[in-house]
Amino acid sequence: LYDALGFKESKKMIAGSKISKPVSTSLGKTGMMICYDLRFPEMSRILTLAGSEVLIAPSAWVKGPMKEEHWITINKTRAIENGCYVISPDQVGNIYCGRSIVVDPFGKILLDMKKKQGIGYVEIDLKKVKQIRKSLPLLKNRRADTYTTLKI
Repeated sequence: LYDALGFKESKKMIAGSKISKPVSTSLGKTGMMICYDLRFPEMSRILTLAGSEVLIAPSAWVKGPMKEEHWITINKTRAIENGCYVISPDQVGNIYCGRSIVVDPFGKILLDMKKKQGIGYVEIDLKKVKQIRKSLPLLKNRRADTYTTLKI
């Protein structure tokens, strides 16, 4: 839950206790997360390892210092590191950044709604997911056998 910059979501909400499995949709195998989840690479990686080709993260990204830059950077990073599309609709209005975006598996922004409310369209080409994952095999080259908690 987002408890920062004067916001305290934990006063009104309870964090979930598990990650939902990706589902097959007309877009491809789709993993869902929301807003603040984007800041943590583990969730998108778990969804990707479970087969996601598209990650969707509806958000209410609050304005603040560097928040729009973080929004763009984080969405592009999740797309690149997982070799998948990231679709992130964001709330517009008085305290929100807006900037609903779609990012392709190579980190290219295909749609940026800026601060406009509306509907945008892009083509999701699942062949691109396969091509990127083959030419830049980040998932295959992971060294999960070396990822342990360091004892300090």
